[in-house]
Amino acid sequence: MMFRQKPQSIRIAMIGIKAIPARFGGFETAVDELSRGLVRLGHHVRVYNRSHMATLAGTHYEGVQLVNLPTLKSKNLSTIVHAFLCTLHVLFHPVDVVHYFTTGVTLFAPLPRLFGVKVVCSVDGTDWQRAKWGRFSRRYLRFSEKLAVLGCHRLISDSRDVMNYYRQSYGADSSCIAYGMREHRSERRDFLNRFGLGERSYVLFVGRLVPENNIHHLIRAFQRTGTDRKLVIVGDDPWEKDYVRSLKHSGDPRVIFTGGVYGDEYAQLQQNAYLFVLPDEVGGTHPALVEAMGYGNCVLVNDTPSNLEVIADSGFHYRGADGDVDLQRKLQELLDAPELVAPFRMRARERAQTHYRWENVVRQHSNVYKQLLGDIDPVETPEFVHPAGS
Repeated sequence: MMFRQKPQSIRIAMIGIKAIPARFGGFETAVDELSRGLVRLGHHVRVYNRSHMATLAGTHYEGVQLVNLPTLKSKNLSTIVHAFLCTLHVLFHPVDVVHYFTTGVTLFAPLPRLFGVKVVCSVDGTDWQRAKWGRFSRRYLRFSEKLAVLGCHRLISDSRDVMNYYRQSYGADSSCIAYGMREHRSERRDFLNRFGLGERSYVLFVGRLVPENNIHHLIRAFQRTGTDRKLVIVGDDPWEKDYVRSLKHSGDPRVIFTGGVYGDEYAQLQQNAYLFVLPDEVGGTHPALVEAMGYGNCVLVNDTPSNLEVIADSGFHYRGADGDVDLQRKLQELLDAPELVAPFRMRARERAQTHYRWENVVRQHSNVYKQLLGDIDPVETPEFVHPAGS
């Protein structure tokens, strides 16, 4: 049996990401913000990095303990092998809560449970639907949703759409806690200048360059618009080389690929865009969308339930089922109407500042941990997001 050090200071291990500081995707950004925020609340947080992806020397990052462990360099096995080694490490280095990020690694959730550790999993929509996975991987990821339901004490969903999916599919309740937005502002323009970009002179996409994010739809739609503005594609994917290569052969000089962009350079791109477009069709809340709104971007999204939930009446949407047809129509409409776009920048930012602040997200996670450990009554904490149906 493992015991906690003191009632209000919880020892938390976070497993399932590539590495922090975040230079990869949504879960990495979430763990980066959550871990540092939880440390500021007085908790002890340990984050497991993949050795070959860790970029920070040393064992601590703003108070967060970093443990770098190896794994296989394989699209299908890298995450699960790393999670197994991390779980074994936890068994010999006691914590109170193990927080897994993505259902695919919850195969090992029963191990810490045997030692009295509470287990939480952040679920990210229907990951098995992503086109990058082969048949076996898809079946395993679908099965892993059941593993998460059976093996974890609590699930955390990032949107009501995902929360409803788990309730309807498995009868499982979850705490609905969305992502937060970063508020770093840049006064520089050097990265914009490198690509010949001016203020409000480009449409922006940020995300992994994978088929289910429909960047091909966005490029085709943009190519048919009559505009002098550019389309900036931020992101990459090491496993989808053929798809990425096909995107870059568009032949339109207005389409610019920057690769992965982080930190101040990322802030420069977000806060100076004319319009942010998210054409994805899979997943829950997308961190880049929340961040775009926080930076004061007018946003245009595929009309998935999760995307519509995020923007509410503070952005625009198109019919994703029509491929690039309706997307091109909406793009042209917004490109031709800066007087329509401008007020929606303010509306998007106000919504993000009201509903997607990292300090609230961190506090909500802290309360999930405390409630699981019996330290608080969730009914008495207004910032706690109740499980579905409660």
